[in-house]
Amino acid sequence: MNTEDKMNVCRKLALSFRRHELTDDLIQEGMIAMLEAEERGNTHPPTLEWEARKKMRDFISLRQGPVNIPPSHETRVNARAIRKGSETPVTEHMTSRTYDSLKTALEASTALLEGDEVMYEGNTEEYIWVQQVEDLMREKLSEKDFQIFQMRFGPEEFTQVEVAKALDMSERNVRLREHTIQKKLSRLK
Repeated sequence: MNTEDKMNVCRKLALSFRRHELTDDLIQEGMIAMLEAEERGNTHPPTLEWEARKKMRDFISLRQGPVNIPPSHETRVNARAIRKGSETPVTEHMTSRTYDSLKTALEASTALLEGDEVMYEGNTEEYIWVQQVEDLMREKLSEKDFQIFQMRFGPEEFTQVEVAKALDMSERNVRLREHTIQKKLSRLK
């Protein structure tokens, strides 16, 4: 696959996400993913396209992450460790995969994780929006459901088994509550 073909694939993929404000960034992310895959010896076009799509999804996810859920204490501790040069998680519940994602997000983001809040450089509107979303979610969900939501879909992405152990619940109960949470949140749209 030549460079022009790669650009066309990345352009098509980027437009499929319908995030027009991110199109240029998505194309760039896709091209980087394809080049990295080729460097590892993957030259099969569907594999290159898959790598590009995955990288674009990750990019969008990272851009939305801080807006959807405020960072936990564990995330802030690991963010400080990353800034000091740590290569591995410093807390026991963060996986190395999540730690690497956090490291990537900190390198690409304008958000600084400090204190107990997300501080946005020059963008107070985003910070206020995060606070409003958190308040709305706390209002709509019980404290336990909000805690489950943060653990399952927050920066650490706990599994249902991990949530059950941490909150001393059965896995079935976690699944049922997660289903209830999703139904409640779908009504907010």
